[in-house]
Formats: sequence, C-alpha cells, structure tokens
Amino acid sequence: MTHENQGIAGRLAHAFIDSKLTPLVVVASLALGFFAVLAIPREEEPQILVPMLDVMTALPGASSEEVEQRVTNPVENLMHAIPGVEYVYSISW
Repeated sequence: MTHENQGIAGRLAHAFIDSKLTPLVVVASLALGFFAVLAIPREEEPQILVPMLDVMTALPGASSEEVEQRVTNPVENLMHAIPGVEYVYSISW
C-alpha cells in the first residue's frame, strides 16, 4: 500500500513509526506527566461541602399525575424560593 492511499492518519502513523524522534517524544511526554503529578497540589480527603435535603411525602391512592400536581409542584416552588437553592429534583409515583 502506498502512502497516498493511507490517508492522513496512515501517513502520520507511518511518519512516527519511521522517525528516530518517536522514543524521545514518548520519554518527554512521560517525564512531563510525572512532573505534573508531583507538582499539582492535592488533598487525600478534600473537604467538599455538598448540602442536600430530601423531602418525601405520601399521597396514598393517588396517581403519579395527581401527586405531581397536588404535592410535587407546590413543594418544588417552595424549595426554589429558599435563598441559595440552585437545583431541585423530584420524582412522583
């Protein structure tokens, strides 16, 4: 197969396979990655505050649509009115 029929990926791979610089590029990449692992500060147990609240209600005998209309939507509106609340997720069944 000729180089013209290989496409850009094939020509690029062929260039790297035949190049004497390829091992140097690999070693330099590994060294840079090792340096990055050592240089980037990290904590073993970072203190991440994720406030969360679960609200559960029951409406026995009601369909999921009725629960959504009579319970879920009003509760969601009240939750959105609390300062600092960014996301509200709900499930009705």
